[in-house]
Amino acid sequence: MIQSWVDTHRVPAFLLIVFSWSWSWDAIYYVMGLWETLPVYINTFPRQWGLPVGAVLVVWASDIPTRDWLGRALQWRFPVWVYLGAVSLPVVVGELQPVLAALSGGSVRYAPPAPLSLLFGFFVLNVVLFGGVEEFGWRGFLQPRFQERLSVLTASLAVGVLWWVWHLPLFFGHPNFTLDPLFLVEYTTFVLGASTVLGALVNLTDGGVIPAVFLHAAINVGSVLEGSGGMAEEILPVAFVVGSGTWWLIAVVLIGLYGRSMTPRTPIEPLSERYRSSSSSPEEFP
Repeated sequence: MIQSWVDTHRVPAFLLIVFSWSWSWDAIYYVMGLWETLPVYINTFPRQWGLPVGAVLVVWASDIPTRDWLGRALQWRFPVWVYLGAVSLPVVVGELQPVLAALSGGSVRYAPPAPLSLLFGFFVLNVVLFGGVEEFGWRGFLQPRFQERLSVLTASLAVGVLWWVWHLPLFFGHPNFTLDPLFLVEYTTFVLGASTVLGALVNLTDGGVIPAVFLHAAINVGSVLEGSGGMAEEILPVAFVVGSGTWWLIAVVLIGLYGRSMTPRTPIEPLSERYRSSSSSPEEFP
């Protein structure tokens, strides 16, 4: 009975599992004060796993073989430039703000939040345990579902809105989040812009999630440069325009080049349709 409902209501079932899992952990952390007592880099560890858990459970309950979905999501044989671009893009975006401050007469200094060895370790943990694993749900499951009816651009924005809402409890206690209006504008701009870029990336890789995991992990590592002052900071909100806004600039370039599909290739084919068409031709099914 439950499996039948999940199969016919895949997106609602996925969201129900994801939000129930993640927000339950948020409630526990809030009540027990764990956001203040645990190190920042691990104090949201359990909540991310609602995404891959939700995706696997819904796929298992549907007519899509779990092996087929995992085979697509875990594709990793892509050109080196795909991985280099996924890792370097957030780094470049993150360092633009301090560089602009220096170019406009301000100061810039090398100020990583931790030694480089620890930052690399944090990146690896984000790939295998922390924020990167979210991509198996957002881009590995939900993006293709939305694209059954929507363009890549619209589906990416829809995923971005849900991604933002999923983070909502963190604004009420997590040390990295605040209800300051400027932060809310910057964060909203970043989430929706980055979601469009991630949506384009997962279409470029035909549903392969690993490059998106790398990009997400690199975003979470943050900047190693710190800039302040300068004329740019006096005339515009640099963090907004150069930080969050850069993701929108990338999205606009992709839209200008390829339209609402945002990539030079055909958008992801829904796996359920691929499976049904393959099932109708047994000699072609591996």
